[in-house]
Amino acid sequence: MRVIGLLSWYEEPASWLAECVAGMARLCDHVVAVDGAYALFPGATRKPASGAEQADTIARTAAGAGIGCTIHVPRAPWWGGEVEKRSFMFDLAMTLAEPGVDWLVRVDADEVFTTVPPETRELLAASEHDVAEVTMWERGIEDGQDSQFPIRVAFRALPGIRIQQAHYVVTVPGEDGATRVLVGNDSVHKQELPLPLWDVRLEHRTRQRPPMRRAAKDQYYANLPQIEKVSPL
Repeated sequence: MRVIGLLSWYEEPASWLAECVAGMARLCDHVVAVDGAYALFPGATRKPASGAEQADTIARTAAGAGIGCTIHVPRAPWWGGEVEKRSFMFDLAMTLAEPGVDWLVRVDADEVFTTVPPETRELLAASEHDVAEVTMWERGIEDGQDSQFPIRVAFRALPGIRIQQAHYVVTVPGEDGATRVLVGNDSVHKQELPLPLWDVRLEHRTRQRPPMRRAAKDQYYANLPQIEKVSPL
């Protein structure tokens, strides 16, 4: 079994990218990194992709950590937004994965694995589940109150795995044309039970971004409901 990391990034500090990839190397054998701005993100048409030094940082950090690396840099913004970008990332990873055996672990560039117990890979290999959740935690920058919650970021490399409706909805084909929801919206989807890997900790650092970047992200997410609408699957 191999674990293939999926990294989505755009215009990130080199130090963040290096730490993110180094954290992924605690669990992953290979990282698939996909660059590029979502079409609704401010300035996306002006600068659809990051600088070459960022891709170089990812490649060098992966090499130094002893894991493989595949990088994709687009020539235009992701007109289908986060759904299109993440779907492409899953499709690219599946060209490297052994279906039904390997696992895919999705991480954004503002997230870092801070704790990965040594038995994590064995738990994934032995699991009957097709999705696993870890503990996400955020530092309380403004109020000093940290938060922790489970999040599903690991998926068995099943044929047809894809993103549907919204950037966080992950599905695979089921029997008789049905759709299995590995991650969804609790109000409209019936999610499958996950493998709990709560001792694996993933730090979310979005609150530590500079004010201008946070403002741009807030502007993007304010427009997101226009294009991401969930419904029963």
